[in-house]
Amino acid sequence: AQATPRFRSIELSALEYGDIADNKADPGLYARSRPENLQDCDAFVSHSWHDDPQVKWAALQRWRKNFLAAHGREPRVWLDKCCIDQSNIERDLRCLPVFLSGC
Repeated sequence: AQATPRFRSIELSALEYGDIADNKADPGLYARSRPENLQDCDAFVSHSWHDDPQVKWAALQRWRKNFLAAHGREPRVWLDKCCIDQSNIERDLRCLPVFLSGC
Protein backbone atom coordinates (compact mmCIF):
# COMPACT_ATOMS: atom_id res chain seq x y z
CA ALA A 1 0.00 0.00 0.00
CA GLN A 2 2.90 2.33 0.70
CA ALA A 3 4.85 1.65 -2.51
CA THR A 4 2.25 2.44 -5.16
CA PRO A 5 1.88 6.15 -4.34
CA ARG A 6 5.68 6.47 -3.96
CA PHE A 7 6.46 5.02 -7.40
CA ARG A 8 8.13 7.57 -9.70
CA SER A 9 9.85 7.82 -13.07
CA ILE A 10 11.88 10.30 -15.05
CA GLU A 11 12.06 10.86 -18.79
CA LEU A 12 15.61 10.14 -19.94
CA SER A 13 15.67 13.33 -22.00
CA ALA A 14 15.35 15.26 -18.71
CA LEU A 15 18.76 14.01 -17.59
CA GLU A 16 22.13 15.51 -18.40
CA TYR A 17 25.54 13.93 -18.08
CA GLY A 18 26.27 16.01 -14.97
CA ASP A 19 23.27 14.47 -13.21
CA ILE A 20 24.96 11.09 -13.06
CA ALA A 21 28.60 12.19 -13.16
CA ASP A 22 29.07 12.01 -9.40
CA ASN A 23 27.94 9.84 -6.53
CA LYS A 24 26.38 12.62 -4.48
CA ALA A 25 22.68 12.76 -3.68
CA ASP A 26 20.85 15.59 -5.45
CA PRO A 27 17.33 16.39 -4.17
CA GLY A 28 16.76 18.39 -7.35
CA LEU A 29 16.72 15.16 -9.36
CA TYR A 30 13.89 13.78 -7.24
CA ALA A 31 11.97 17.00 -7.88
CA ARG A 32 12.38 16.43 -11.65
CA SER A 33 10.94 12.92 -11.46
CA ARG A 34 7.19 12.52 -11.33
CA PRO A 35 4.70 10.13 -9.79
CA GLU A 36 4.05 7.23 -12.15
CA ASN A 37 1.46 4.47 -12.42
CA LEU A 38 2.80 0.98 -11.92
CA GLN A 39 3.40 -0.65 -15.33
CA ASP A 40 3.69 2.73 -17.12
CA CYS A 41 7.44 2.92 -16.60
CA ASP A 42 9.60 1.58 -19.42
CA ALA A 43 12.63 0.34 -17.45
CA PHE A 44 14.08 -0.08 -14.00
CA VAL A 45 17.68 1.14 -14.18
CA SER A 46 19.98 -0.29 -11.57
CA HIS A 47 23.55 0.97 -11.41
CA SER A 48 26.44 1.61 -9.11
CA TRP A 49 27.02 5.22 -8.18
CA HIS A 50 30.73 4.38 -8.43
CA ASP A 51 30.70 3.14 -12.04
CA ASP A 52 32.50 5.18 -14.68
CA PRO A 53 29.99 7.96 -15.44
CA GLN A 54 31.05 8.29 -19.11
CA VAL A 55 30.45 4.58 -19.73
CA LYS A 56 27.15 4.71 -17.84
CA TRP A 57 26.00 7.80 -19.77
CA ALA A 58 26.96 6.24 -23.11
CA ALA A 59 25.01 3.06 -22.28
CA LEU A 60 21.92 5.04 -21.25
CA GLN A 61 22.08 7.12 -24.42
CA ARG A 62 22.44 4.02 -26.65
CA TRP A 63 19.45 2.41 -24.97
CA ARG A 64 17.47 5.68 -25.26
CA LYS A 65 18.27 5.95 -28.99
CA ASN A 66 17.10 2.37 -29.60
CA PHE A 67 13.95 2.94 -27.55
CA LEU A 68 13.13 6.13 -29.48
CA ALA A 69 13.57 4.29 -32.79
CA ALA A 70 11.35 1.42 -31.69
CA HIS A 71 8.60 3.36 -29.88
CA GLY A 72 8.70 6.89 -31.28
CA ARG A 73 8.76 8.51 -27.84
CA GLU A 74 11.10 9.22 -24.95
CA PRO A 75 11.50 6.42 -22.43
CA ARG A 76 10.45 6.88 -18.82
CA VAL A 77 12.66 5.06 -16.35
CA TRP A 78 12.93 4.38 -12.66
CA LEU A 79 16.49 5.43 -11.75
CA ASP A 80 17.41 5.35 -8.07
CA LYS A 81 19.31 8.63 -8.01
CA CYS A 82 16.20 10.38 -9.33
CA CYS A 83 13.29 8.30 -8.06
CA ILE A 84 14.29 7.59 -4.46
CA ASP A 85 13.70 10.45 -2.09
CA GLN A 86 17.29 10.97 -0.97
CA SER A 87 16.06 12.72 2.19
CA ASN A 88 14.18 9.55 3.23
CA ILE A 89 16.02 6.66 1.59
CA GLU A 90 14.87 3.95 4.01
CA ARG A 91 11.19 4.47 3.22
CA ASP A 92 11.74 4.00 -0.52
CA LEU A 93 14.21 1.12 -0.15
CA ARG A 94 11.47 -0.94 1.51
CA CYS A 95 9.42 -0.42 -1.67
CA LEU A 96 12.06 -1.64 -4.16
CA PRO A 97 10.38 -4.99 -4.99
CA VAL A 98 7.19 -3.16 -5.99
CA PHE A 99 9.14 -0.51 -7.87
CA LEU A 100 10.94 -3.23 -9.85
CA SER A 101 7.67 -4.96 -10.71
CA GLY A 102 6.21 -1.61 -11.84
CA CYS A 103 8.53 -1.41 -14.85
